[in-house]
Amino acid sequence: MNYHAHVYWKSATERALAISLRPSFQSIGCGLGAVHDRPIGPHPLPMYQIMYDSSIQNEVETLLRIQPMSILLHEDIGVDHVRDHTEGARWINKPLELDLEFLENFE
Repeated sequence: MNYHAHVYWKSATERALAISLRPSFQSIGCGLGAVHDRPIGPHPLPMYQIMYDSSIQNEVETLLRIQPMSILLHEDIGVDHVRDHTEGARWINKPLELDLEFLENFE
């Protein structure tokens, strides 16, 4: 199973912390998406994406669980983005409201 994590920030301090984590995720085999300093797509805050699979899921999610930011964890089944970001999703810390209409029109 493939997964994505979206690490969000609301302040310069949270951004610095989020960016400081990137080398750790890269070193354990995660793919890293671009840093978006503005909301993009269905995401209501600045963020970046981490891509990983079930072989490193525990290690990735253990590191994410100790962070203070809102973090979306979701399955990536590749055929239904709304499902991945709702039924297949979990949150660390405060859940955010995603733009599901954007995902309905995403191909």
